[in-house]
Amino acid sequence: MKTLLLTTDFSESSKQAVQYGYDMARQIEANVLLCSAMIVPAEIPQSSFVCWPPDEFDNLIEDCKTDLDQLKKELESTVPPESYKPKVICISKAGRVSDVIKGITENLTIDLIVLGTHKGGVLSGLLVENHTNTLIDNSNQPLLLVKPGTVYKQIRKIAFATEFKNIDNDLNTIYRLIEIAKPLNAKILLTHITNYRDQTDILKKRISDCLIELSNKADYPNIYYRLIDNKNIEDGLEWLCGRSQVDILAMAHKSRNLFAELFERSHTKKMADLSTVPLLIFKVTNQQ
Repeated sequence: MKTLLLTTDFSESSKQAVQYGYDMARQIEANVLLCSAMIVPAEIPQSSFVCWPPDEFDNLIEDCKTDLDQLKKELESTVPPESYKPKVICISKAGRVSDVIKGITENLTIDLIVLGTHKGGVLSGLLVENHTNTLIDNSNQPLLLVKPGTVYKQIRKIAFATEFKNIDNDLNTIYRLIEIAKPLNAKILLTHITNYRDQTDILKKRISDCLIELSNKADYPNIYYRLIDNKNIEDGLEWLCGRSQVDILAMAHKSRNLFAELFERSHTKKMADLSTVPLLIFKVTNQQ
């Protein structure tokens, strides 16, 4: 039985993401861990607060637990009679969102983290610290980013965008993606964005080797390949999401040092802002 970690700060956008994740859990018959991280002002950089009265802190924790229980009831009320109802466990902890999620995933088996982005853009930051950015770089579990206003519909097609630069990394990520796609019975569309004239023999061989490997070993027939003719990767992916009935865009993310990030954000982080569909991110564990 899979377990989805749904995070909320009780904003409208995070509640919409929780509903999306809950509906996904219903489709794949998974359990749900509903989590809220309560940020203590003294822990926020540049905060003018230096102390937190114990009574007020306890009251905030209790209010958070009450709100989580209420959200759980609201989720369960959306399930039709005799339909699968995910088991929901509520967890509320004090601390930064990224730290709380890290602690949970180190102690419990989590198959997918679902996180809502805010209207200012996923990389504009949550409060002062950029929690989502931290999770993109450090989460060992697949991370699903859901934009405000996204309504769940049955997931039928997941596009996986890759440059085919490292076939071993690509295959490892695709096998992880299959674990998510299989319970959904969703198609996986392997996608490469490039100018047709820029295709080299080396690139063609990498793509061919990848497809042959998947055909022989993946044990999942719903895998297809498509090349998108576009010089700009982000433009090509936006076109794909808008024109190809894609329900989720999946990408592999390779952490980079601060110096590299200062000059240019990764394609994954750019698409976190631009994607019109939920973005599924896999951290590359073998940094080659």
